[in-house]
Amino acid sequence: MPLIIISAEDYKQGDDIGQKVAGVLGYRYLGRDLLHSVAAEHQVSEEELVQALDDPPGLLSRRSRRQRMLSYIEAACLKLLLDDNVVCFGLAAHMYVRAVSHALKVRVINEPEQRAQDLAKTEGLSLEKARKQILRQTKDERRWSEDAYNLDQTDASLYDLVISLGTLELEKAVEIICDTVGYRKFQPMTYSRKLMQDKALAADVRLELMENFPDTRVEANDGTVVVFIQSLKKDQRKKQEMVRQIAGGLPGVRHVEVHIIRDLVGQAAQSSR
Repeated sequence: MPLIIISAEDYKQGDDIGQKVAGVLGYRYLGRDLLHSVAAEHQVSEEELVQALDDPPGLLSRRSRRQRMLSYIEAACLKLLLDDNVVCFGLAAHMYVRAVSHALKVRVINEPEQRAQDLAKTEGLSLEKARKQILRQTKDERRWSEDAYNLDQTDASLYDLVISLGTLELEKAVEIICDTVGYRKFQPMTYSRKLMQDKALAADVRLELMENFPDTRVEANDGTVVVFIQSLKKDQRKKQEMVRQIAGGLPGVRHVEVHIIRDLVGQAAQSSR
């Protein structure tokens, strides 16, 4: 059975829809409860993990720390997404399962004016201030995804299904998602399962390398791992050998290739297109 990955402008609405869809289908619900075990495993705070998922990019000095938190979450999430029958929300999974065909990627949006009215009522703000805050939230959301994954998560083309709660009730949104996931396109195939396994292995390798190589890009294909790192020419061979030793000792890794590149950020941006 397929996976359902939900992204939403409003966290509560996304969480409500995700849990209801999981209940109707009898799927496991994978949400931010996962952060508790991630925090314990890596000895970081849950608050820092939540901030990495929610806060817009800030000081450059904090970027590498946030990328580390996101890598912790991604590796843990992908392990669980190797199983079928999972609804996932709130863990940025829509950013790293984009090419997986048996993952139904859903974006839940609302009309900006309705969001502003709801915010004004909840926070006791004037409607004008609420409108400005909603606009700022949208800009921050775009900045977050572009900085973290070189993608604009507000772009509808990243999703298989976009649902507007401005015209539909929440229960109808649940019904639409449950109906859509039954379409044959979203049934797991050999290739899509392999792709998920490759993504999970790449995430594990990147996590293992992060201590020594924080700016690292990793790709995996059927046990062959390709690692892209930055290095001065004089350190190149030493670093390549270190990467081979670290990555080669991980379960599932059969062969390691190490490439030195000069512009890791630019390469990562290009690979995501």
